[in-house]
Parts: sequence; structure tokens; C-alpha cells
Amino acid sequence: MMAMVRRIGFGLAALALLTAACADKAATKSSVTASTVKIASPATGSTQKGNVVTLDLTVAGITIIKADGDTSGRTGHFHVFIDRDPVAAGATIAKEPGIVHATDDPLTIPGLKTGEHRFVVVLGDGAHKRIGSAQAEISVTVDGPSLDASAPATVPAGQPVPVQIALEGVTLVKADGDTSGATGHVHLFIDRAPTASGQVIPKEDGIIHSADGIIPVPGLAAGEHVIWVVLGDGNHLPFAPLVADKITATVQ
Repeated sequence: MMAMVRRIGFGLAALALLTAACADKAATKSSVTASTVKIASPATGSTQKGNVVTLDLTVAGITIIKADGDTSGRTGHFHVFIDRDPVAAGATIAKEPGIVHATDDPLTIPGLKTGEHRFVVVLGDGAHKRIGSAQAEISVTVDGPSLDASAPATVPAGQPVPVQIALEGVTLVKADGDTSGATGHVHLFIDRAPTASGQVIPKEDGIIHSADGIIPVPGLAAGEHVIWVVLGDGNHLPFAPLVADKITATVQ
């Protein structure tokens, strides 16, 4: 009889553990499913001056952090699909043009061409796999002017990084005091944040002033480099609203 009691006791304990495990799994699944993302601003259908759109985001059910390999669904980061459909739930989100990976909120998207653009925001885990089906979507018209900067993804060590500039709505000229918005020149911020709106862009290390269509950036160490390209007027003030682009190049 005592052996039977023990067997019944062990069976009940095992059942309790199984039930608890199932409950934990269900809670985790519920937590992932409950993750939501919304775009608080700008409003869909609105028009933005310049060529930079800033998305004010709100999330629930998830902690936003940089990709760290966590696939539990409890943490993750933003992915913005620009003028394209997002991947399906569970699919890997590539690092390529038209997809922004970020933890910033508000999230700034530079380098947009003049015209209407569609933004779809989804959540991805620490391995860049899409979490659930939560998404937010808006369409915004960019009024310009616009600036598009490009550079090779990789450059051999010892060689300059060539940054190519394409402008729409503004004529590229050397600084001549013109503040009409019809002309301007570019400023490259190498591995540093751009000068704030309303402040003169200084001439110092890490900032290149140029009116050339192709600008070589010399002397970069091996590794990944972030370059902000900002349009400024004839007095070296950033255009307001901002006209800018952001590129990444790796020296190897």
C-alpha cells in the first residue's frame, strides 16, 4: 500500500511539473503574441518637407534592445520596410537597402527621394527574425529637396572611401552666403553625429565640407564607419527641415 501511495505521489508531482511547464510555455507564447507596435506620428497621408522622415513609435509587450541573439520574443528591435512588403512572421530580416534595423525611438529615416513613400514597421528578435504578425504602416509624401549619398559597401585598407552625391531640387555650389534654399553644399560627418539644426557646421576634424559630386574620404581605419551627409546653405547652416542621408562603409 505504501508503495502505491508513493507511486501516486510521484505521478501527481510529475503532473504538476508538466502543468507548470505548459503554463510557462503558454505565458511565453502569449507574451510574444501580445507584442504590438504603432506609429504615433507622422500621420498617414501627410507631407514632409526635406527628405528625412522621423517615426514616433510606441510598443507594448516587448523590450527594445540591440540585437543580442535572444530569440525568446521578450526582447527585440525595430525593422522598417521602405516601399516594400515585410517578410512573413518567423522569417529572417535581411540587412539590405530598403530595410532599416534600429532601436531608436523616435526613429529617423534619411535619404528619401521626393515623392510618396510607404513605411511598414515590424518587430524582430535578437537573431533578426520577425516576431509575430504585429506591424504598423503609413504612407508619407516627401516634398524635398532630396539628397542621396552612396558608397561601396567595402573598401580596401589604405584607399579613400568615395562618397557619391546626388541632389534634387538644389544646385550644388561652394559656400557663397546664399541662404535662399536654391543652392547649397554638403557636409560629411565621419563617425559622429551631425550638427544640430540652427547651428553653424564647423570646419574641424571629422567633418568634410564639399561641393563636389564625388567626395573621397581618406585615412579611415579598418572597420565599419558611419557617414552622415548633410546639406548646408551658403552660411554652413543645415537646411531646415533637414536634407540628409546616412551611409555605412567598411574598410578591410
